[in-house]
Amino acid sequence: MDKMDKSISRLSIKQSIALRRLTKTEVVAPIVELTILEKRICEVFDIFDTTKSDEIDVKDLGIIIRTLGCVVTEAELQEIQVQVEDVVTNRIPLKKFLEYMSKAIEEYKYKPAEAEDLLKAFQLLDPEHRGYIMREDFEKVMMEIGEPFSTEEINNMMAIACDPETKQINYEHYINLLLVEK
Repeated sequence: MDKMDKSISRLSIKQSIALRRLTKTEVVAPIVELTILEKRICEVFDIFDTTKSDEIDVKDLGIIIRTLGCVVTEAELQEIQVQVEDVVTNRIPLKKFLEYMSKAIEEYKYKPAEAEDLLKAFQLLDPEHRGYIMREDFEKVMMEIGEPFSTEEINNMMAIACDPETKQINYEHYINLLLVEK
């Protein structure tokens, strides 16, 4: 069972439990099938939901949004945090994040990077045209050029992008992981 199936399965189990808890006088809302976009958002969220509590640490917000292929500045990230964070726990619940990001992506609020642009950027880092770049080289670029990523953000990104044995990033494969389908 892949991660998306686990997320959907976990959601279905939670929905079943919630339905059993309803009293006969309560109105049961219909269970809505998730869209492809919502499934993708849940899949990425689940990677960072290490406690499997449908909440993530606020520090992971930027990397999750960028993993979804959205381009956000630090200022925009702070605005998103205000919208989705539970200020009591300093955590971000899946429900709020899913609602906000689904709408933002559908409205092209944080325009996702185009595949061709991403490919060109990676190819600049691969002058030998090998189809991959080394983790060390990519980390250096991500931490030193443009808005720098933190070490933790880089490590989270590498968990998805980098082959742990070869320390290589097959950038065409990684670009495909970054693209969000509607």
